[in-house]
Amino acid sequence: MKIFLKILLGLIIIFIVTGLFLDNKIDVRREVTIKALPQQIHPFINDLKNWSQWSPWEVLDPSIKTTFGDITSGTGASQNWTGESGSGALKFTQSSLEKGIVYDLTFEGDPTVYVSGMSYRIEGDTTIVTWYMQGEMGPIVIGNYFAQLMDALIGDSFQLGLDRLKEAVERQT
Repeated sequence: MKIFLKILLGLIIIFIVTGLFLDNKIDVRREVTIKALPQQIHPFINDLKNWSQWSPWEVLDPSIKTTFGDITSGTGASQNWTGESGSGALKFTQSSLEKGIVYDLTFEGDPTVYVSGMSYRIEGDTTIVTWYMQGEMGPIVIGNYFAQLMDALIGDSFQLGLDRLKEAVERQT
């Protein structure tokens, strides 16, 4: 029994020390090239009521219920959601036809505010749309481990949403 406890204690110490050296910053990014200009893309992204046409979240969790704020498009637009996969909120802090949107994203039970957004980069007659999420995970050690997993946990969802956005925009243009 003493050997087992020593091994367990050793593993816990290794877990903690390793976790202290891991980075707690997250920067998840995915992009898609759309055959359209920002003027044709922005209405899909800038108005939260249009997100249901492309957002991956309702596909991945059909139980999601979204409540919109008083403003639903442009700077100040906001929404809350709840579903089997969790609850959260977002609020647009910037919106620009030329640059895209930036929003603060929060999840229930997590005090961190993640800076997220979608940016535009024109290349000829196409636009590269990049969806990103940045922040620092907490608490220390556990958050550091989770930060290492965030790209794998969220990246595929971002890509699904961008692929659906491309489809929706190109269908309309």
